[in-house]
Amino acid sequence: MLIWCLFAVLAGFFVALSDALNKKYLSSLGYPYMVIARTLGSLPFLFPVFLFLTHHYNGLSYFSFQFVSNVSLLLLLEITATILYMKGIKVSPLSLTIPFLSFTPIFIILTGYLLLGEKISEKGTLGIILVVTGSYCINLPSIKEGVLAPIKAIKKEKGSFLLFQVAFIYSITSVLGKKGILLSNPLWFAGFYFSILGIVSTFVIKIFYKIKLWEFIKIHYKPILLIGLTQALMCYCHMIALNQIETAYMIALKRTSILFAVILGYFIFKEKHVLVRLFAVILMFAGIFIITFLR
Repeated sequence: MLIWCLFAVLAGFFVALSDALNKKYLSSLGYPYMVIARTLGSLPFLFPVFLFLTHHYNGLSYFSFQFVSNVSLLLLLEITATILYMKGIKVSPLSLTIPFLSFTPIFIILTGYLLLGEKISEKGTLGIILVVTGSYCINLPSIKEGVLAPIKAIKKEKGSFLLFQVAFIYSITSVLGKKGILLSNPLWFAGFYFSILGIVSTFVIKIFYKIKLWEFIKIHYKPILLIGLTQALMCYCHMIALNQIETAYMIALKRTSILFAVILGYFIFKEKHVLVRLFAVILMFAGIFIITFLR
């Protein structure tokens, strides 16, 4: 059990670090460039692993009709989510946006059951609800405007609302990703899927946003590779953990990224209300503890 916990937390750390680096170095250029750094930047660290495992473990045998259909839907949703994600962390503070990904586990209660037949225990459900309650507390500074003000603040804060939408999409992609693993194996799927995601999302961004791709890569290759490395490490940790536990539990624990996001937001970007947001994170961790150790 502790192995999947470790990899889930590491996935949370690397995704928060990747977001912070992306916001720090590339947000001034616009979110389309941030999307490319997040996806294409990881290609040098993922594609060689895909080729190696494909050669040594007959990876081509995984390409069934069901697998290809699953990946195609996954790509469509993931690209949409990534664009919304990068736009959200560009326009709003990390400590106000990333915590709204904690809604993903509660959405997964439904999607995991419908798509994979996964069932969550009563204690597991309680833990997930605590995680979501913590998200309410993120906006406690606005409570002077009314009890519902923290909820209304989600809509007012553009980045928060965008990440709320991302959380819903991730509740579907997380389950589809688990299905992809079940139809192949964790490391091979990480190398294959995220490599394809990097290539396809770059073409989509280049076509729709008409960016100067090669000029961007030539000038900013160092931060792109740094962001890509942290993203690749997240991918591997994510898939290893997801292979060992139900989707909702793994994603809930991966949401330790909210703690890392609040800390990085304070130290790197000097974001405000850090104590209130840390209190909200404690509530989330209470839910995570229940999910991990008492379920």
